Amino acid sequence: MKLLRLLFHGIVAVFSILSLDLSIKADSRPNILIIMVDDMGSSDPGFQGGEIETPNVDRLAANGLTFTNFYNAARCGPTRASISTGLYSHQVGCYELEPVEPGNNVFISELLGDHGYVTYMSGKWHLGNTPDKLPPARGYDHSYAYQGCCGSYWDPEIYILESPTVEPVDYGPDGFHATDATTDYAVKFLEYHQHNEEETPFFLYLAYQAPHSPLHAPKELIEKYIPVYEKGWDEVRWKRWQKMKRLGLFPGTDRLPPTSDTPPWHDEYAQPTKLKEWDLISKELQQDQIMRMAIYAAMIDQVDQGIGKVLEQLEGMNQLENTFLIFLSDNGANYEGGPFGADGIHTGSRLKSMGQNGTRHHQAAHWAAVSNTPFKEYKHFNHEGGINTPAVVHWPKGLNRKGERDSQRCHVIDVMATVAEITGATYPTQRLGHDILPMEGTSMMPALRGGRLAERVLCFEHEANRAIFKDKYKLVSKNYTSTDGSPHHNWELYDIDADPLELNNIASDHYYDIVIPMAREWHHWATRTDGIVGYEKWMLKLQYYWRTGLRTYLNDAF
Repeated sequence: MKLLRLLFHGIVAVFSILSLDLSIKADSRPNILIIMVDDMGSSDPGFQGGEIETPNVDRLAANGLTFTNFYNAARCGPTRASISTGLYSHQVGCYELEPVEPGNNVFISELLGDHGYVTYMSGKWHLGNTPDKLPPARGYDHSYAYQGCCGSYWDPEIYILESPTVEPVDYGPDGFHATDATTDYAVKFLEYHQHNEEETPFFLYLAYQAPHSPLHAPKELIEKYIPVYEKGWDEVRWKRWQKMKRLGLFPGTDRLPPTSDTPPWHDEYAQPTKLKEWDLISKELQQDQIMRMAIYAAMIDQVDQGIGKVLEQLEGMNQLENTFLIFLSDNGANYEGGPFGADGIHTGSRLKSMGQNGTRHHQAAHWAAVSNTPFKEYKHFNHEGGINTPAVVHWPKGLNRKGERDSQRCHVIDVMATVAEITGATYPTQRLGHDILPMEGTSMMPALRGGRLAERVLCFEHEANRAIFKDKYKLVSKNYTSTDGSPHHNWELYDIDADPLELNNIASDHYYDIVIPMAREWHHWATRTDGIVGYEKWMLKLQYYWRTGLRTYLNDAF
């Protein structure tokens, strides 16, 4: 009997040790933090060549890995749909800005919540505003979310807190700004986690609305940047390019290309127009444009300060080392508002009040071209200025590539696969009685470890703008005719490895051997993923407007 009792206690002890070991392993799973900004161009932050002060993001880049060819879905909603689901946005019903339909997809928040993570979201949602499409229904335990796309940064009423335990912040009558509030609630959620869920890993989706229009920022931050942009867009763009070359970006490319046209936008600018040199516009317009870019820069500065607070909180929790953090923009900078902004020239008291409550301004095309230096085109388009926004991965405990840049192509659809691999979460084939589509992305872990990613084809469609990457080639088209006569919907072909700025269109030299096969492959992808639905929907809109004589571009300023 004594022997049996000793044997029993020994078995219990062994299982206790095994159980403890499993608990330790579970506790050591990395936290996941996705930080997304909205409409920031690829060259805006300091580590990419910009003059805007971004010390915290620069610190992440200096201690992490920057993917210099990280691709998005060209616009706010589609990128959010893809990064949340690991699918192309068309597959979940988001062709332009439609809400993500539940059923055939699982969100990262749901995947991680099902595997023991506590899930938090703070910021811009933009994936649907009915109860079945809001953060609580899509796997978030706590959220502070703006459901729309471009509301006033001074309006606290458009943000909704959904949390059983976290109390709302009282900002008083004049203390609210959406960027600061987005940061505040991210920090509050982390503080809650520290005191109540410290044995459990977390997932935080931190989605800043900034610097998306309307351009709104605190006056003191705006004033800081006014002298910076008094030089005008030509000189600022040139200085960014020079800094990029010093940083080693775009090796082998010495010539800064000319800026793209302003694409058509609403009836005010129903035809594309060439951008103007700074010295050729009036002094009054110059002052207006200086303010626009100063506000835009202030918004990015404000975001960076917020990221610093989040990093400080993580360090205080001793969790920064074991947090897989990815920082990215949802698309390139935005030409909406036409060449100069659609709200007229501001002078006198109206000039001084720009960026404050009650105003609505766009960055507009001239400064957006600076933000996207040296790339072609803007948000909405599948040229590099629309879809190439470098991403920083920071994960001290799991990443041994410090301060490096990696030029391998990655995509927002890859975030789901990467997160599933590093957390050990099993991507489901079914959930809540629905069949789940297989992930479209692949894990970035081989690149994070210093290896090579498998070659693959990447495809894009938004508003009948198309693109496909295969091997060293990129086939791309746009939905408007340029001022130089370059026709809309015509395929352009680039050796994107040797010609990353899309300067030398070789389509006429390789029409039969490369263009036609790649175009067929794009069509196969579009048919499989419903990308063809998005293409046809936009073509029908264009046909209607051409037929009615408006010849306008049906953007909705989102």
